[in-house]
Amino acid sequence: MPAINCKICNSLVWTKLVLASFSASLSSGQSTLELDEFNTAYLQYGETKDTQPDIAREAARRAYELGRELFGVDSERSAMLAINYATLIEDESQSQEYLDEAVEVYQRIFGFGSEAIIDPLMRLGRTLNDRERLTLASQYYERALQLSRDHLGEDSSKAGSLELELAALSLRVGDLGQVSARLERARSILSSYTDPGSQSGMTRIDLLTGEYFIVREQYRAAIEPLLASLGKFVRFPRAGITVRNRISLIRAYENLGEQERATEHCLAIGIAQRVSEGENLRPVYTVIPEVLRNKDQSHPIRVEFLVDREGFVREPQIQTDIDEAELRQAVIEAIAQFRFAPRFIDGSFVESPNQYFVF
Repeated sequence: MPAINCKICNSLVWTKLVLASFSASLSSGQSTLELDEFNTAYLQYGETKDTQPDIAREAARRAYELGRELFGVDSERSAMLAINYATLIEDESQSQEYLDEAVEVYQRIFGFGSEAIIDPLMRLGRTLNDRERLTLASQYYERALQLSRDHLGEDSSKAGSLELELAALSLRVGDLGQVSARLERARSILSSYTDPGSQSGMTRIDLLTGEYFIVREQYRAAIEPLLASLGKFVRFPRAGITVRNRISLIRAYENLGEQERATEHCLAIGIAQRVSEGENLRPVYTVIPEVLRNKDQSHPIRVEFLVDREGFVREPQIQTDIDEAELRQAVIEAIAQFRFAPRFIDGSFVESPNQYFVF
């Protein structure tokens, strides 16, 4: 079964397990029809939240409204349903209303400003982060961090974990001034703990440190922390974070002109990934020519080429009519610097002809 289908299956299994936990908590006096309607809405939300946001949004709204009737407005489950719906609402002010409602429920359940509310706030931040609501995620992580400091101390492992999450968010939004300081605080705290969660955090710190140096174009400095994190992630070669780590190393090595070292990681990704025979390969390293960055290009530029056994581009041919010789040359030079993870079939790397990329 292709990997993407496994992911969908796992999502469905998780959704059904959550439905079972919801259903088990209902009193015998509640309507079977209401429960069936809720189950249908929640299952539809779970099936479509990553692929069809409009359908998922309506399903999440129905599940939220039905859930409030079934579980009560002060139920932690109702709070979770409010968060599910809020993260799919495009209007941020309206989304905030439902998020505030969820937090108010948590506060009534656990107590305002209590230690017990830290974990729900962290889960809320994580959910918003996954949904690309980065500003809101940061706000809830900050609230959780302050409560962690108040209840557990400045140097608690939870405070260190939250500094790490906020460092990751700062890197995503390009707030580089915050990244380094937060990573150092997280490292200082988590290095004194030996539990698996803290040690996993230390590995993430190495990865984020390497990525931070890459954004700063300090490619040589990025190598050591990226190799350190890969040393831990390599046990899980197909995991997304391992591929992400290798792509960062490819980017660093390519910018240092060390293509052979980049090739090692292109090949490793090729072995780990599963690409169907007719599927177009996606680049693991790209270069966008400056002339395209600064040009109002109304028509896409399609380039066809062969990817060789080491992931290099060969025989590039522009398939779009371009009058400007300078632009044609810039596109050819750029595509020649792309790197791919080559196909690995029956124990060998193979060439992939008839590939294309659209600028």
